Amino acid sequence: MKFFDAPAPNPMAVRLFVLERGGLNFDVETVDIMSLQNRRLAFRKINPRGEVPALQLDNGTVLTEITAICEYFDEVAVGGTSLFGSTAEERAETRMWLRRMDLEICQPIISWFRNDPATLDFYKGTRLPTPEARVNQKVLTNQALNMLDDQLEGKTWLCGDRFSAADIHFYGLMKMMSLKVCDWMLLPGRENFLAYWKRVDEREASQKAIKNFPVKVVG
Repeated sequence: MKFFDAPAPNPMAVRLFVLERGGLNFDVETVDIMSLQNRRLAFRKINPRGEVPALQLDNGTVLTEITAICEYFDEVAVGGTSLFGSTAEERAETRMWLRRMDLEICQPIISWFRNDPATLDFYKGTRLPTPEARVNQKVLTNQALNMLDDQLEGKTWLCGDRFSAADIHFYGLMKMMSLKVCDWMLLPGRENFLAYWKRVDEREASQKAIKNFPVKVVG
């Protein structure tokens, strides 16, 4: 297998999943998104959408979308414990929280960033910002974070005492964003959420996932 990596939030979410899951071996190719290598013909032959990450299987099949890649890795990993859950109830709970975090917080924040006119040079014509959408996106994100703070009362992780793919998806997508463009999501006031974020921050895999993978992952 070959994993196409990049210094961006989506690939980081997969890197974090791999580091937490273990039992996986694959080759890695880092894509230079700053020069839009992912939008050039060579990469679009692998992923016509021009997006990273992508996972090319040994039979030539290419998987995209971080949840699909993580679920595949979870199933083929050797040993260890599933990060989606070991029972139907656990798997449903994981997917419920993953979906909530993605729809209510991650995607609005990513759209808020993409709708900033300051990103014009970065995207070089591949995206058209809509600045007037940013106010609503930020308000909706803050509303979701307020609700999340309440829902984390008395809990360690999103699924209670069980660290899961939902935590990985949320933190993996948002960590780089919180460092560079949306530090407002970590402003004081939401004590449960900030304590939760600190717990994920302190995990060994979280600290390693910031960096791109080497050319070979053996875990």
